[in-house]
Amino acid sequence: MTLRDAFTILQTADVTRLSSFYAERLGFDRGYRWPDEGEPVFLVVTLGPFSMGCSKSDAPGQAGRVSLWLYTDDVDQEVERLRRQRVPVVAEPADTEWGERMATISDPDGNHVHIGQRR
Repeated sequence: MTLRDAFTILQTADVTRLSSFYAERLGFDRGYRWPDEGEPVFLVVTLGPFSMGCSKSDAPGQAGRVSLWLYTDDVDQEVERLRRQRVPVVAEPADTEWGERMATISDPDGNHVHIGQRR
């Protein structure tokens, strides 16, 4: 057996709200959704080769069970852009021991999104 692809799915009480955050605030593209009409119960967002599903759940679990890591060319500038859009900043930009600069924001469900900058 050879595994070929991986796909992350975030459980959420509100698919529209969560997918809108990733599309409108972080620049993901919206893709496949089900059903085609009305409120979606499943919607895929993509960023380059990375795809992630947002799936409707009546019991999505506790916040912080999932963290994402995204890279940018200027973490300080990106955090300021997100702050202006009222995205919660959990950790301010700082240099790390492993040589990257990073900050952490929160999505609407409380999942952490780490924004990194390679040095």
